Amino acid sequence: MHLETGRLLMPPLSGQHTEALAEVYADPETARYIGGPSLHAEGTADQVVRFEAVWREHGLGQSALLDRGTGAFLGRAGLHPWPEWDEVELGCVLARHAQGRGLAGEAARAWLDVASTQLGLDRLTAVIHPDNAPSRALATRLRFRVHREDVTPSGVRVLVHERFAP
Repeated sequence: MHLETGRLLMPPLSGQHTEALAEVYADPETARYIGGPSLHAEGTADQVVRFEAVWREHGLGQSALLDRGTGAFLGRAGLHPWPEWDEVELGCVLARHAQGRGLAGEAARAWLDVASTQLGLDRLTAVIHPDNAPSRALATRLRFRVHREDVTPSGVRVLVHERFAP
């Protein structure tokens, strides 16, 4: 599934994006909100392989976020199913230089539209670090509300937000 917005091309995240994603994850400011210490290149490659498997198995997943004008890699966004909790998570990670321009909201809205109109999902979650004020503000603008507190497998405390389809 290849999505597009006014400013973004959003092809499925794949191995060709691994190096660029590793650069995003190497930024300590970005990494602190997605599970702690920055992911090394090998860990990023493993994650991309898992994301590709989700696409094959579920027909949805993470999209690369590419600048529509330049093709530059800006981050990732998309849906991730968590069958053990009967949840589908909407997530987004942007390179620091791409933050603050409304791109995360643009990508999230594209995926929200797919979730409701094409996939028939009536509930989504967003897992956000409590100190990540910009992501929490975006979640609020997108009509997500805090549902519960949780702890990730790596021991990071997070807030799980939920949104029901209109």
